[in-house]
Amino acid sequence: MRRALVLVLLAATALGGDAAQAIADDAAPPAVAATRPAVPAGPDTAGPDDARAIALLETIAGARDPAARQAAIDELMKLAPTTLGALDAWLARAHATSVGDRRDVLGAIKAAVPDKSGKFAPPPRQSGKERQADDDLDWLPKLLELDPTRVGGGDVIADDVAIRALAATRDIRAAAIIFDTAFREGTMLYRDECGRYLRKMEPYSVPALTRESAGKNDRKRYATFQLERMDRQEPLKALSAAEGDEALMIAILEAFRDTRMREAVHAVWRRVTDPRPRVREAARRTWTDYITGPPPPPAPKKKLQLTGGRLTKKEKPLWLTYRELADNELRLTANELLGEAYEIEDPSALDDSDDRPSKVEKIDLEQVTQRLYDHYDTERGKLDAAQWATAKAKADGGDLAGAIAMLDRLLAANPDRAERDSMAALYLAWATQLEGSQTWADAAAAFSTAHGLAPRGVHATDALAAHHYTLGKALEAQGKDGGADYRRAVALKPDYAPAQTAAQRVDGPARPTWMLYGAGLAALVAAALLGVGMLRRRA
Repeated sequence: MRRALVLVLLAATALGGDAAQAIADDAAPPAVAATRPAVPAGPDTAGPDDARAIALLETIAGARDPAARQAAIDELMKLAPTTLGALDAWLARAHATSVGDRRDVLGAIKAAVPDKSGKFAPPPRQSGKERQADDDLDWLPKLLELDPTRVGGGDVIADDVAIRALAATRDIRAAAIIFDTAFREGTMLYRDECGRYLRKMEPYSVPALTRESAGKNDRKRYATFQLERMDRQEPLKALSAAEGDEALMIAILEAFRDTRMREAVHAVWRRVTDPRPRVREAARRTWTDYITGPPPPPAPKKKLQLTGGRLTKKEKPLWLTYRELADNELRLTANELLGEAYEIEDPSALDDSDDRPSKVEKIDLEQVTQRLYDHYDTERGKLDAAQWATAKAKADGGDLAGAIAMLDRLLAANPDRAERDSMAALYLAWATQLEGSQTWADAAAAFSTAHGLAPRGVHATDALAAHHYTLGKALEAQGKDGGADYRRAVALKPDYAPAQTAAQRVDGPARPTWMLYGAGLAALVAAALLGVGMLRRRA
């Protein structure tokens, strides 16, 4: 048996590290799965580390040793981005301890806990400092100071860690999970903590809160309160908070689309000209939903008070619907940009001419929208062409660095520009210049950009091979192994002399083929002997 193991190790050493690991894995006994109640992950958020996350949460809930519990908390926080489903399922589980026991635990640390209906005692008016202190409040250290054997304590700690882990992901989907946690019967007592971490997640919690704020009853009030605390209830402010994150801005626009929030009409219209194509398309999708489809419910009406205390003869709508707001937005913009003369209609205007029939001509909202889009797109095309011409002139004049700086800005705003092939040629020239000055990391980035702009172009393979070669040189300059990139460069372009030289230098002379075949045969023999030995041992 020992001889077989020795042969296995010798053969694996000859084959290399990967082969050694594979043989060791085959020889190892199968792991025994830990027995624990299954906690299924949500279908939309299931991740590869869900089982490990559940095991860590169970360790956190049941640990008596502070060091072991803290180690589990630290590991869970690292896994959080890939375990949304597990964290959701954990919070939604049937708890081992009662709500009453967990409520007593929170009472011991003087946490704010709602009553059975989810309502808090009316709080006193808070100053700015008091509100900030409330946002900075941290339940976890106080919970960890409690007696570890206290009934319900472990469950509360694990639940609180799960809420914190969700917030730490900065994932838009995590905010919806935290919000639901604040309204489930078994976890409603954490509502104050959920709100605190929804605010800590800002701006990534804005899409979920925006959707909920358009709902009804307690969920609407709770979401609106959180948005007010973050100063993100006003749609323009909500979008401005996402300015540096294209995906987040699109998510907020989609939330406006799903809810058809009337207050967001102006903010959405401002984004239909966004320089970023994906943001612009999302805004236009939302705008289309504002002006098409079923009409919005009419606003409530009442007689309004005129100057002098008189009331209007007829009841007036209390506000404009989102369709009426969109109509006025189009009229104002068309008047300004297209030189048209649409009259602006305000059904709630305070006048006493109620018997006069409206003379405001209706407009085709889709048609006017398209004409405005055509105007915007034409103007943007002119601007794009002028910007490209300026960058090209810089390059032709010898200022390649200045041209590339301009192109970086243009591509950041719109990566799908029509001049991609021509831009690729400039990046290739710039990369070659950087390579000549041995600025390896910048050269690798420039070669990569050149390939990305024209992946099927005439020089695409050359650019990709040069990217790997210069990346290998950059790694080597940092004291790391660039061999893999050198080999990749040679594989892409076999006649690439600098890459060939670099690869041979780091790899050394190749092993004779007979040695590789011999090592493989030795590994097979060793595995066979090991199997025979194990069968004899069992017999």
